[in-house]
Amino acid sequence: MQDKVKAQIEQIQEQVNKQLDSAKVEGFRILKELGANVETEELNISEVVSEIREANPTVKEFVRNLNVATYDNRFRANWNATMGTALAKLNIEKAYVRSVKPRIAEARDTVNSRVKDIQELSEKAQDKAQELSKTAQDKAQELRAKIAG
Repeated sequence: MQDKVKAQIEQIQEQVNKQLDSAKVEGFRILKELGANVETEELNISEVVSEIREANPTVKEFVRNLNVATYDNRFRANWNATMGTALAKLNIEKAYVRSVKPRIAEARDTVNSRVKDIQELSEKAQDKAQELSKTAQDKAQELRAKIAG
């Protein structure tokens, strides 16, 4: 069990690392499109901001360049969110069909069976009550006939 959990954790960590690497590459691409020099080994945030300000002297230019630089990422994020949601829904439906639906059907069958049993017992009890009532009436008539006779 622990080995399975460790394997799943390692798999998740590997996926996260791939996504982080991809995000890093995309971040550098966006910074480069905005006018920053990201080819150096060490990045200084103040230098990057200064380079972006030089390349985009007005807010309008910066917003336009930012829009262009991030268009693919926004489209991809929207696509990934849509597909992730669809995949999650599909997995939930599969899990429902595989485990929840049979349990509900079993519970429903059990309840129906027990209701039938209770109905049958109720009918038997009513029959017995009627039978006892009839017997009591017959005995009462016999007693009345003896007393009268």
